[in-house]
Amino acid sequence: MNDDRTSAEIATLQAEIAFQGDSVQRLNDALASQQQDILMLQRQVALLGEQLRALRENGSHRDGAAEVEKPPHY
Repeated sequence: MNDDRTSAEIATLQAEIAFQGDSVQRLNDALASQQQDILMLQRQVALLGEQLRALRENGSHRDGAAEVEKPPHY
């Protein structure tokens, strides 16, 4: 009877370990995917920053007063 109980406890522990291993793998996959998303967003933000700087530089070279003037609808 004690051997049956021990075998059942071992089987339970093995099932829990397998579940935890699967959970860890799914969390790892999710983390890797999120990291790729973060890297992509960082590249996009850097590109947008460069574009904004270029627009500001082009605008200041053309007409310095353009940024001060309010649009006609104000």
